[in-house]
Amino acid sequence: MLTTETTTTQTLVIEMQGIDKQFPGVLANQGIHFDVRAGEIHALLGENGAGKTTLMNILCGLYEPDAGQIRLFGEPVRFRSPREAIAAGIGMVHQHFMLVDSFTVAENIILGQTGRTLLREAPRQLHRHLQNLADQYGLKMNPAIPVWQLSVGEQQRVEILKALYRHARVLILDEPTAVLTPQEADDLLITLQMLAAQGTTIIFISHKLREVMSVCHRVTVLRDGRTVGTVTTQECSEQQLAEMMVGRAVNLRRQPDASKALPLQEQEPALHLKQLSVLNDRHLPAIQD
Repeated sequence: MLTTETTTTQTLVIEMQGIDKQFPGVLANQGIHFDVRAGEIHALLGENGAGKTTLMNILCGLYEPDAGQIRLFGEPVRFRSPREAIAAGIGMVHQHFMLVDSFTVAENIILGQTGRTLLREAPRQLHRHLQNLADQYGLKMNPAIPVWQLSVGEQQRVEILKALYRHARVLILDEPTAVLTPQEADDLLITLQMLAAQGTTIIFISHKLREVMSVCHRVTVLRDGRTVGTVTTQECSEQQLAEMMVGRAVNLRRQPDASKALPLQEQEPALHLKQLSVLNDRHLPAIQD
């Protein structure tokens, strides 16, 4: 059962003040204000194109802001690369995973690390450390398996584990449930609650209201590259969030499909399959006849 009971403190981990970012012909962020407290799951909500991903790409060092200031634990910071952001304890799991399919889980996790590596000098010790870390946060994972053999949900766990291995204190997830099955999405939300309970601060980029309401403590809504406002999930509704997103009254009720009023035997088939067989990535039968 997912809950939004807060274990957060009032300590501000992230403060982004007056952030501007412009690309040729597009003002992606304009005067955005955004703050996140220690140990909370904070949703960054908005329609596609609202400026959510751009703002977080600034925080994780992929972009530099044109104007504004960022504070991390009260100290001004300006990240000129993702490496600097990672060193400061900020990790981001992008919507499109940054993994090498032919590498193992362990190889992907240490990829890009400088200096001596446990994989080269003590692979068993590294695998044991990663397995312990995965077990600590409920991330079922075999460090020795190649990434190409993993499901999408399992690959996402690798990305999260990679951030935790690099001592991320702030974890940013960009539309993390967009490519997951409903069960995988529910498992992820439980994992996020476990991470937050153990002190990790989580920024949850989404436009899915049900998930935001079920797992997040506070919500900041962006619209057209600007901050609309920040509210707690305990003091708002999906209806109010939707109206903040689009700037007008909305109807969240699904309208019945007239075609579904027909008896099933009178409806036209949408798809025909006959004698279909498929092999999976391991070249084993996934579907037979």
